[in-house]
Amino acid sequence: MLFSTFYGPLLLVAMQTVVLGDPIPIYNRDVHHPQARSSETTDVTIIKGGPALYPRHMGSIEYDHDLDVRGIDAAHPLIFSRALSPDHQEALRLHNAARAKKKLKPLVWDSKLWQDAKVWAKHMAKTGTFAHSPSKDRPNQGENLAYAYSSGKISNPITLSTKAWLNEAKYYHGEVIPKGNFSDYGHYTQCMWNGTTKVGFSSAQSKKGAWYTVARYSAPGNVVGKKPYK
Repeated sequence: MLFSTFYGPLLLVAMQTVVLGDPIPIYNRDVHHPQARSSETTDVTIIKGGPALYPRHMGSIEYDHDLDVRGIDAAHPLIFSRALSPDHQEALRLHNAARAKKKLKPLVWDSKLWQDAKVWAKHMAKTGTFAHSPSKDRPNQGENLAYAYSSGKISNPITLSTKAWLNEAKYYHGEVIPKGNFSDYGHYTQCMWNGTTKVGFSSAQSKKGAWYTVARYSAPGNVVGKKPYK
């Protein structure tokens, strides 16, 4: 498993399916401590769900560009829907800033993906089970997960999760999916998948105060035997 820290300390863990009693014990393998920005994010622990693969035999993958979207698009990269919270907006901005560095088209906000992500986030928060949704229940959708808890207030769980996923860039070296250590880089490659055009995020809080974050992507990334970009 991989652990690192964005700030104060912010621990990142890769794992598959876990039933959580908040908080959980953490083993620290790779930690760094950037400068704190706000007391709200002090001592925030982020746990990343293991990255999701999209097998090539699951059928056609739609890369359509006739989108029913809200939020950022290629023509108006700074225009946000009023429906998006500051946390949603910043997570979307971070995705697209990273994609721009690789000359990839920006993702646009999709209300259907947001609704689907919300359903699964609420399910995890209610049951305390941290696991990817069944592939059959999200056709033509990729998925990233994260779990966050803190002794203080967390006001931006989606932004913190996005930073955790994108921080995996240093572990990706151009491998074909899923060669190398896929669990170390698979969230990043989903964020950066060239054929992905739409995204929706949601977070739900458990009764104990932990946050479960889900991002849904279409078309899905991490297709077995492919690379995210050239």
